[in-house]
Amino acid sequence: MRIGFFGTPQIAAYCLETLADAHDIAFIVTNEDKPCGRNLHVRCCPAKEVALERGIRFHHPPSLKDPAFLDALTAEAAELFVVVAFGRLIPRTVFEMPRLGTINLHPSLLPRYRGAAPIEWAIINGETETGVTVQMINERLDAGDIVLQKKLSISPDYTAEDLYEAVRPLGAGLLLEAIDALASGTARPKPQNESEATYCGKIDHEFARIDWNAGALEIHNRVRGLNPRPGAWTEFRGDHIKIWRTAPASVELPGAMEPGLLAVQRKKRLLIHTGDGALEILALQPEGKRQMDGLSFINGHRPAEGERFA
Repeated sequence: MRIGFFGTPQIAAYCLETLADAHDIAFIVTNEDKPCGRNLHVRCCPAKEVALERGIRFHHPPSLKDPAFLDALTAEAAELFVVVAFGRLIPRTVFEMPRLGTINLHPSLLPRYRGAAPIEWAIINGETETGVTVQMINERLDAGDIVLQKKLSISPDYTAEDLYEAVRPLGAGLLLEAIDALASGTARPKPQNESEATYCGKIDHEFARIDWNAGALEIHNRVRGLNPRPGAWTEFRGDHIKIWRTAPASVELPGAMEPGLLAVQRKKRLLIHTGDGALEILALQPEGKRQMDGLSFINGHRPAEGERFA
């Protein structure tokens, strides 16, 4: 089948490679190249890198309603458009263009977790199950009819990066199934149950700051959900510190349970009082330094009694 592809990040690149092995990818639409990193080198996104490697034409228009862009899409004569983590709403003039319409891969069990960062939010909220959905696109955010869904268990130790790794092959395979069903006419898209819809917003730097008044399990889930981006963080002695791995600790700590207060157990375990229970810090990264384990932090910073993360 002749397919037009819209996508940007790594999950989009993975799906693009999978689809390109089975179908004719006429073109991709992605975001413009942007400067990134400390040196602000201009780099193209992962999906565009795949397109360049495979000789697939690409477009990155400033507007999806630009007449010249719409003419170019029409000339491509694609039978189906596929959208994976594109980051922009597709207008009706575009999603109705192909004969078979436009499908979108969303990494949640819609109608739950519509919107941005569904993988991160599923972990932050302590979910034990998520999945992927292929939906027909309409003009409302992630509200199109469902073509196919598959469930996926979330390990209690999964980070957002781990869950993305699990979702990529599952999602790419589901896209292939959906494309076959649409091509053969056997697909039966079903409307979403609006009463079950939930939404998740974008995650910014301030949201990633740890509130030590929360419970140990809640903080642990937030650390998992924000790893690797943007990374949960706190402050110690006025410096910014990222917290990468934690574990709720079933230990009785001496003294008053003041949230954020550090406790060093047997000079080996870095423990923190929270609003409900203790949390062990397994991996953290002081500003300007490499990631380290709790013992290395203890040896390097020698936290004194009464010091705290803030």
